[in-house]
Amino acid sequence: MNKILNINLGGYALTIDDDAYEYLLAYLESIRKRFSESEGRDEIVHDIESRLGEIITQNMGTRTIVMLPDAEAAVEVMGKPEDFGGEPATESGGGGAERSGTAGSGNRAKKQTMKTGKRLFRDEEDTVVGGVCSGLSAYFGMHDPVWMRLIFVLLTFLSAGFWMPAYLLLWILVPPAKTAADRLAMRGEPINVDNIAKEIEDSFERLSTKVNELGAEKKSAGGSDKSFGNAVSNGVSVLGQMFGFVVRFIAKFGLAIAAIVAIALFVGLAVSWVAGIWGLFVAAPFVEYFSPFSGSVTWLGFANMFFLLGIPILSVALMFVRALFKVRTPSWLQGGLWVFWSINLISAVMLLAVASKNYRSGGSSTKTYDLSGLPSDTLRVEGITPSARGMESFGWFDEDDGFSFDDGQFNMKGLVEVRVRKSDDGRFRCTQISRSRGSSSRDAASNAEQISFPVEIVGNTLKIPTAFGIPSGQKWRGQRIRLNIELPVGKSIVFDDKIYRHSAADLDEYSKDNERNYISRSPEKVFRMTHRGLVCTGCPQFGDRDYSSSDEYYEHFILEGDFETEMRKGDEFKIRFEGPADAIEKIRTGRKLTLSKKRGTSGVKVFIESPVMTSLVADNAGDIVIRGFEEDDASITITGNSRVKAYLDVADLLNVSLSGKCSLELVGEGGRMDASLNDGASLEAVSWRASNVEITASGSSKARLFAKEEAVVINDAGSQVKVDGGAKIRSARYEN
Repeated sequence: MNKILNINLGGYALTIDDDAYEYLLAYLESIRKRFSESEGRDEIVHDIESRLGEIITQNMGTRTIVMLPDAEAAVEVMGKPEDFGGEPATESGGGGAERSGTAGSGNRAKKQTMKTGKRLFRDEEDTVVGGVCSGLSAYFGMHDPVWMRLIFVLLTFLSAGFWMPAYLLLWILVPPAKTAADRLAMRGEPINVDNIAKEIEDSFERLSTKVNELGAEKKSAGGSDKSFGNAVSNGVSVLGQMFGFVVRFIAKFGLAIAAIVAIALFVGLAVSWVAGIWGLFVAAPFVEYFSPFSGSVTWLGFANMFFLLGIPILSVALMFVRALFKVRTPSWLQGGLWVFWSINLISAVMLLAVASKNYRSGGSSTKTYDLSGLPSDTLRVEGITPSARGMESFGWFDEDDGFSFDDGQFNMKGLVEVRVRKSDDGRFRCTQISRSRGSSSRDAASNAEQISFPVEIVGNTLKIPTAFGIPSGQKWRGQRIRLNIELPVGKSIVFDDKIYRHSAADLDEYSKDNERNYISRSPEKVFRMTHRGLVCTGCPQFGDRDYSSSDEYYEHFILEGDFETEMRKGDEFKIRFEGPADAIEKIRTGRKLTLSKKRGTSGVKVFIESPVMTSLVADNAGDIVIRGFEEDDASITITGNSRVKAYLDVADLLNVSLSGKCSLELVGEGGRMDASLNDGASLEAVSWRASNVEITASGSSKARLFAKEEAVVINDAGSQVKVDGGAKIRSARYEN
């Protein structure tokens, strides 16, 4: 009958009987005596205990009590003190030591030559950054880790830095060799008493050598030549230290960022949860209108959404907490959370599928209001804002959109649209079209008919609510309202400042001559219906002093007739006429604007402001001044008696074509100029500093230009061309 003991053997908790305990105790005591003179005795004994505990634990299987044969088998693997010059272990339990000792001595020679499988560790005793290269060199049997470090440096440069994150990943994943047993496994050597003792003694010897070398280097700094190997080693060491500093800094910075993210996730989750629950209680009166379900099923849907969003955030937060604060969470928690999340996902999908059936069909209802009895030719449209005596609109909607309650009726703002059309039969008319969704067409039409939208006619005023109501007991099904107002030609309409934004008067069907003065942007302005559409009679028209447009601009300009023009660069397009209002005919096509002076008129001046000027064509025009444009490419074409002065920069190519008794003066700079002059034209461009110039002049034309690099001049005998700027000039005579 043996006693049972609980012991801690090198960090392993074991239940052991008395015989095995006495045997191991005697064995460890003999180990202590064997290495009593060794500097690392305590480390040797600790590592041997750890290895013994590991071997015994691995060999136990499902058994729970360590017995004498288990202890003998572990000692057999580790080796006995007498195998390497120590005293034999004595054992009071009946000769077990003698039996195992005999067997051990018989197999010792075999075990010394056997090698275990290698394991990859980081060698922190021979480290420059993290010991990864030293561990790899030991794993692959390289005696000098410098070559492995050189391989890593070379691969880092060849892979454009890819091996730096690879090194970091190995640093994180590969464990360090902390014990002598780890270092032996790193090299694939047998893990026994002899090798453990030798490894620990070698470690102390390496540490002593490093200390001595450090002292010697301080004494003889700068006085001795280094071998190539030492130079390479020192260079790699410096690079490693620099890399290690950067990595440690990034790691610490990353931990700080991770801590901030974790805290932010917790705070965000808590705030969102509390705010969401509070918002649901506040919005409870609205829920019954929006939800297609009963109250309990609706709240189930909200709970599903909360958990679908909250559980992933909670899981991420728990992950950060475990990584930063080393907190162990129950193993069932993560799995339980995701099972619960999956249940909520299935529930939400099923509810969504059921709810979608209530919106699959559309329907509408129509109501017509006769406005033929208006006492005036101008219809005034005013907005009626429903009062909210029950509950105010939600704060995240502006004054034109939102929800409100009025005597138990749910009002929705912003879903009302007004359109103005030309009447086909010459009568005022207003048609209300209510639309909704439902489970069927009949159900959708019924929902549309239930909409509360009281339109009033008072004198020449049409009062339109800015919101429609959903009566108590009805559900929101995407309801919306459109009013079509039919306006006879010659009649007018005015919208007040409450309803004008609801008017979709910026559709393409409205008059293109309206200068984008739409009802939806112009409250209290009078709009008259013409055969071509609505025209704002009180808005600035094209050419008026206050006219401007940020929506459209022109970049190609054609000027015809003798009138004065000034063009400037600006952020918006503006045009203004001085003189008789009907003196200039205006033709607009795409980005091209044509201005033609009518015959028999005089004293006209045009002011144009535009973001871009790509081309100018002046045909027998008067004085033209161009200021401030900067373009990539541009062209100027002048004929007749036009006189143009342009302050203009062109990055690439400027095309100039002059014909007749016209003149062009250029100031600025550019890349290239391609000019053609004939019939007595004049070009003064010495102040336009070009890089390259190519000019053709004929018919007694005159030109003076500036070129920095190259100029090609082709002219006839009657034309004069002068090039300043020191460019290389190639000239040729033009023959008629």
